Amino acid sequence: MGVVVTRIYDSIDRLEGAMSYHRDRHAVLAGNVANLDTPGYRAVDLRREVASGAPGALARTDPGHLVGTGGGREVAFDDGGALVSPDGSAVALERELAKIDANRVRYATSAELVSRRLAMLRYAAGDGSP
Repeated sequence: MGVVVTRIYDSIDRLEGAMSYHRDRHAVLAGNVANLDTPGYRAVDLRREVASGAPGALARTDPGHLVGTGGGREVAFDDGGALVSPDGSAVALERELAKIDANRVRYATSAELVSRRLAMLRYAAGDGSP
């Protein structure tokens, strides 16, 4: 039973990290929308970079391999689209809103999974009644 509870705690920690990342990414994407009409503004986005040697880090033995997700840090990068408006702004409202919605779904999924893991812990800590 102890191994199962430890795995539940580990999964909650990972999901908490995912929720924090999606919260931070939402703030960055909302900033893009807020600067929609700012001349010369380039959209930015947030991504996670896996630190080499971090738990869950996968070795890329070929440039065609996908980068794995796991522990790491968040890195902001220029996500300005190819289309630039006459005032120099490179923010596409539809694109930013689509990214915000996808990010919202990922956050909600992580929150639901945390809720279910906590329900499992309540069940395990109790007498077995829901």
